[in-house]
Amino acid sequence: MEILKHPRTFPALFAWAVLCFVPTLFYFYVGEEGVFTLNSIEMWERQEFMSTVMYGATGGGGGRPPLMNWVMIPIANLIGWEHVLVASRLVSVGATIATSLTVAWLAHQLWRNQTITWVAAIMYLVMADVMLYRGWLSYADPLFTMFVVLAIAQVWGACLRKSHWLLFAAMLSAFAAFMTKALTVYVFLGIAMLVLMRDAENRRFLLGKQAWLAYAFALLLPFIWWKMGTHDAAQHAKMSDDILRKLVIPDVGKYLLRLFVYPSEMFVRLMPASLIIAYFLLRQRAIALEHPAVGAALLIALLNYLPYLIAPEGSVRYVLPVYAFVVLAAAYLVVQDVSPFQVKKWLVGMLVLGTIVNTLVFPWYQRNYRGENYVQMAQEIVQKYGDYPLYVANVSSTGLAVAAEIDTLRFGKHPALISPPADFTEGIVIAHALGDVKGELLRELKNKIDSVFLICRGNACKAESH
Repeated sequence: MEILKHPRTFPALFAWAVLCFVPTLFYFYVGEEGVFTLNSIEMWERQEFMSTVMYGATGGGGGRPPLMNWVMIPIANLIGWEHVLVASRLVSVGATIATSLTVAWLAHQLWRNQTITWVAAIMYLVMADVMLYRGWLSYADPLFTMFVVLAIAQVWGACLRKSHWLLFAAMLSAFAAFMTKALTVYVFLGIAMLVLMRDAENRRFLLGKQAWLAYAFALLLPFIWWKMGTHDAAQHAKMSDDILRKLVIPDVGKYLLRLFVYPSEMFVRLMPASLIIAYFLLRQRAIALEHPAVGAALLIALLNYLPYLIAPEGSVRYVLPVYAFVVLAAAYLVVQDVSPFQVKKWLVGMLVLGTIVNTLVFPWYQRNYRGENYVQMAQEIVQKYGDYPLYVANVSSTGLAVAAEIDTLRFGKHPALISPPADFTEGIVIAHALGDVKGELLRELKNKIDSVFLICRGNACKAESH
């Protein structure tokens, strides 16, 4: 097979893809992004950097390790804490771009072809789910994905180069992924290594004596962190429980429906890479699997996806690392001369879609439905009730966003909001439901489709409620 020539426009398309993420830096809060800004604000205020803190509780916000906050805090100090959400988004977008470059680096190691390298980098950024949502959403997933993909790419590169230094670097990348979010990095990495070990040369390298030193080093690092690093004594239990909770069997009907919906949703989110892979597997299977690296990339993606498909519970964001390996295979196939896809037109089409959605559609949605209303609710609470002690007992997405906005508005003037003490006699609590806190209902603060309950005690109950 021949490979299409390298168009000079690829660098410009990559720059366009990066620019598509710029508007997302300035969106209002989405989902549970408030967890990470709340963590960072409270960690900085308390000078507690070894464990996350939320609503005054050590380990609050999920109990994950704090690497994402370690990256966010210096950025927030640099640009100002009033822009802490921008700092959070910069971490996510930066991690997404870095992941695209890692995929490009691995493609270059495998095929030494500029066209495939550029297409891999651009296609990762223009995948529907990455460009329109997951690539900028300020959860831990983009940074976790960056480190997982880097670790697997380094192991693969180590096999190609027979480099034990690169293998050790992969173990450090895996530990960084663990420090970002979860133990599941070792599952992703372990499955990828088993796939690579199908090759005899790789197997000899990955099972050599020096390689085992790297694995021992990798397994030791989390235990050192749990023992000597974190101040959250229950962190290891929380991280293990996070995996086990997803194995609880739900309603059988819902589970069977999920087995159909989840793959369909994945296919759409992975477009156009999924469409390219599907075409070659259905119409030109021999060509699709002709190069062993293509089969290895697809197998890494598939075997890492299957546990989440079979599990009774799990979001698409949990399998974000597999996106990179679907793209890796698609980038090789789409540029072959037998490919019916005009790669440049597909990339430009996705870039036009991303530009329209990210600059016009999503900002319109946030202004008219959900996003800007969180700022308005926070401003109203501060303006009308800011003279009273304020507390928060709300971990819904709305409560997190409102609390984070209040902390940002009052940063440097008042301490961050904390959970109400059981015996507090004076103040107002931002609650999710009436039964969350004992006290008198001051009002239900509603703005568009979201609301919070303000529960009061003491003189705060005399505050103007409208």
